[in-house]
Amino acid sequence: MATVPFSVLSPNAGGRILTRYLPNPSSRLTMSSSRKRRALVPQERRASTPACRTWGARAGEGSRAFLLVALVVFAASLLGLATAHAFSVSFWPANAVLVGLMLRHRRAIRLSGWMGAFFGYVLADLLFGRSLPLSASFAGTNLVGALTATALLLRLDERDLSLRRVHSVLRILAALLPACFAAALSGSLLVTVHFNGSALQAMKTWPASELVNYLIVLPAMLTLPHPRHFDLRRSWAISSMREIFPALSLALSSAAAVLFDGPGSIIFPMPAMLLCALTYSTSTTAVLTMLLGAGCLISIGLGVVDIGQDMSVPELVVSVRIAVAFLVLVPLTISSAMAVRDELLNQLRKAADHDELTGLLNRRAFERRMKERLAAGPEPGTGYAVLWLDIDHFKAINDRHGHLAGDAVLQAFAKVARSCCREDDLIGRWGGEEFALVVQVSGRRTAGAVAARLRENFAAHVTIWNEVPIRATISIGACYLEQASSEVQSLIGELDEALYRAKRKGRDRVEWLPSRLEPAYSLAAGAKSA
Repeated sequence: MATVPFSVLSPNAGGRILTRYLPNPSSRLTMSSSRKRRALVPQERRASTPACRTWGARAGEGSRAFLLVALVVFAASLLGLATAHAFSVSFWPANAVLVGLMLRHRRAIRLSGWMGAFFGYVLADLLFGRSLPLSASFAGTNLVGALTATALLLRLDERDLSLRRVHSVLRILAALLPACFAAALSGSLLVTVHFNGSALQAMKTWPASELVNYLIVLPAMLTLPHPRHFDLRRSWAISSMREIFPALSLALSSAAAVLFDGPGSIIFPMPAMLLCALTYSTSTTAVLTMLLGAGCLISIGLGVVDIGQDMSVPELVVSVRIAVAFLVLVPLTISSAMAVRDELLNQLRKAADHDELTGLLNRRAFERRMKERLAAGPEPGTGYAVLWLDIDHFKAINDRHGHLAGDAVLQAFAKVARSCCREDDLIGRWGGEEFALVVQVSGRRTAGAVAARLRENFAAHVTIWNEVPIRATISIGACYLEQASSEVQSLIGELDEALYRAKRKGRDRVEWLPSRLEPAYSLAAGAKSA
């Protein structure tokens, strides 16, 4: 046995001293060399574990990004290559899909993600018989455009990317144009080297092809809701003929364009598409424009629709693709403007229906919704607890602590009331310190429990104002309704009387309407005795 200090030199630490501190710094420990090694190993592992875990996490994220991007780009490239015609492809969604994927999943914007895109491009080309050098050149050209588009679109506001501003589509278009010309420059070099073709002709045709594919695919990818929040039944639910008519007219006009083909057939679906933009949400409109635009490019490129033009002539191809670009650009712009209008209307409606201080429904909105809800009646097996309440001694709080402190107490009650109710229950500020609630409950006892919980939770709540705790209580007049009722005004009068009866009996209590809830239950679940 050898006597050594507990501070030892690690053979793997490059001369660094690994020190473990004992309660007495001068303490020495006697141990064998094997025990010494066992004492050192855990410490070295602990020192290296965080770095190993960080490296492993990054490697895992990089691998996932590579696989995700490679699979998506590969699938989109196969779709595009399947639409090949004389000298190009009719529809090439791969670049727009790649850019949309990068913008929606920002963690994929890394070297491994772009390498995955390159791999997906090359693999799809190889399956269609292209040589490896040519496939790599096409992949590089596609990446030049996609990288430029992603870099420029990342500079835009998130509201622009989701088409929630009036000029969102135009801003996206302005960001895409440089990317299209960057891809054209790279493409002209590719055409010159591999095909001994005209660089000038490539500069004419390439930007239009890139742009129309971006405008067709990218808006749909940017506006579709996240899969976790996507409700297929709600998104595609048709509640009336008015909602199904635009989609039906779009399908009929598209069929007419195929049956009565000619130079003007490409415009047949435009009126129906505009009607869809005025009727549906931005994401639904973007999906419809994607289907329409892709259908136009593929059907014209493959000769399904004869528009009377020789599609082997590059200039005519450019003309058709620009026409398709405008076919999708106009409805998207209108849909974006409609989304902004709807958002502003919702904000105005909310401002008109809600109390500014508490955020609860104001008196007018609460009374209107209360009449509608009570007239419709509760769902079978349920009932409504209608509560009319007032904050006790509120004037004394204002006089003692100031009106701002009183405002804080009102806001505190609104917070407590929300915590005691479901999202679809009605909570309103009737006026001053008086509030009203309509809560759907499963029965009489639940109604009593809701009223009691509201009273107890607010009594236990402490509002801190200028480091001074403020406590307050509420008095409640309540009733339970099992059936529909249209006598709202008389009900409000009865609830007001019950509220003031609670005040007279000592406050901080619940008084139930005896005509609407049995007195025995009122004493059992309702209020404290005077």
